[in-house]
Amino acid sequence: MWRWVRQQLGFDPPHQSDTRTIYIANRFPQNGLYTPQKFIDNRIISSKYTVWNFVPKNLFEQFRRVANFYFLIIFLVQLMIDTPTSPITSGLPLFFVITVTAIKQGYEDWLRHNSDNEVNGAPVYVVRSGGLVKTRSKNIRVGDIVRIAKDEIFPADLVLLSSDRLDGSCHVTTASLDGETNLKVCMHMFECCPG
Repeated sequence: MWRWVRQQLGFDPPHQSDTRTIYIANRFPQNGLYTPQKFIDNRIISSKYTVWNFVPKNLFEQFRRVANFYFLIIFLVQLMIDTPTSPITSGLPLFFVITVTAIKQGYEDWLRHNSDNEVNGAPVYVVRSGGLVKTRSKNIRVGDIVRIAKDEIFPADLVLLSSDRLDGSCHVTTASLDGETNLKVCMHMFECCPG
């Protein structure tokens, strides 16, 4: 019954089933019964702004601060009502603070864009069409088999299928996720690697 209610409210699309099938190395069935599923891509986006939304989004964020909003109201009141002080006395410092903060946040976001591009463009090896293909991290798809060498950063959430160690294990550090620098051991494909 709850599934029917969720479908009626638009929370659960009617064409979606309870199970999900992921085809390894993207080998899809040829009999025509395959319905392509939508998965999000592996692209990392940690930046807040784009060229098109920088000014409005940045101004909105800055005027959410009580101090900036207060000085904006004072400036607008001084523009509308004849006051003994000039509107420049409150407008100029506000404009200066808004401009410096916008430049600082724009520069920090530009650094995040560069970092994202570096991570998304990192070379990785995946199995496609029966062979090992070099591609970029952002092009990894659900179901790809990824080869990770020693001391490489995992480009996505992965499950260990095999290892070149004699005991079939691998050692993983999760310092970037939880700050722990000790190595964790993953043994086989049924034991998920932390992360």
